[in-house]
Amino acid sequence: MKKDIKNNRKKIIYRCSYTGTKETDLLYKKFFLERLDNFNYSDLNQILDMFQDLSDPEIFNILINKKKPPVKFKKIFNKLINA
Repeated sequence: MKKDIKNNRKKIIYRCSYTGTKETDLLYKKFFLERLDNFNYSDLNQILDMFQDLSDPEIFNILINKKKPPVKFKKIFNKLINA
């Protein structure tokens, strides 16, 4: 399990660092990377699922409160925004 957590963190770090736009990289750093140690195994899996299901512009708009998160990801977005 520890190895899985470490691998998931590495995947998230990579994904957040190479989005293609500097603005998104900075926003992801604030919401994901600076809080990465606060997420449990389930949270990390949900973040990875979110990256697969949602585009960067969708995630960006949710994080800046221009769009509501899908019900499936509401819990993790609440944790990200209110941390």
